[in-house]
Amino acid sequence: MKVNMHPYVAAQLASERRSEMLAQAQRQRLVSQLHALARASERAERAERRMRKAVRRAMRLRAGLEQ
Repeated sequence: MKVNMHPYVAAQLASERRSEMLAQAQRQRLVSQLHALARASERAERAERRMRKAVRRAMRLRAGLEQ
């Protein structure tokens, strides 16, 4: 069943719907960016831990060679 409404009202509803869709798309982009930043942060933390572990290993090897 199709409801007839005044063109002004139909335009207002379409405008509100468009605004809601744009806002939802913006929220989805922000969530996507947040997840990407979280993944990048986790990768950086892992890399830092690997680097610290490698430095400790090198220091132990150097100390072993100097004895």
